[in-house]
Amino acid sequence: MNSKTNRMDKFVGWTLTGIRVALGIFWLLQLEWKPPPTFGCPDGGFCFWLDQEIRYPLIPLYADFLRVVVRPNAILVGWLTTLVEVSIGLSLVFGMLTRLGGLIGMLWSINLLIGLAVVPNEQPYYYMLMILLNLLFFVIGASGQFSVDQARHWGLWWGRADSSISGVG
Repeated sequence: MNSKTNRMDKFVGWTLTGIRVALGIFWLLQLEWKPPPTFGCPDGGFCFWLDQEIRYPLIPLYADFLRVVVRPNAILVGWLTTLVEVSIGLSLVFGMLTRLGGLIGMLWSINLLIGLAVVPNEQPYYYMLMILLNLLFFVIGASGQFSVDQARHWGLWWGRADSSISGVG
């Protein structure tokens, strides 16, 4: 391998690391507008956006589910949402279980697209971009990046190589 190829591989790895970390920080910043323990409820934050999804449904059956199941349990679902988004964020920031974080982030972004696609002043392409970015890290994991997964893969973590848990490949 020549030095030009090696430099390019490092550049790509560091670029992907930066994108992954920025995406993880995005997920962690979601706590700002819906902070526990009230999540902005009853009229703001998480509850406001639930009400928008119910009022402007892309899929009426989904809006019915939100109205009947989620909205009456907004605080409980708010805690679940916080747990999921913090887990995605930490996974991506540290590159730990990166493929799992990417998968959950992609599925969570699809959920956001379904719920918010036709809400006035929301942009569906924003959620489509989120789906694609999370899909990227589901597909490639932490390959070639600075991450916990790579450290474990190369035996730098706990003194042994073990890529079976992290899905590094």
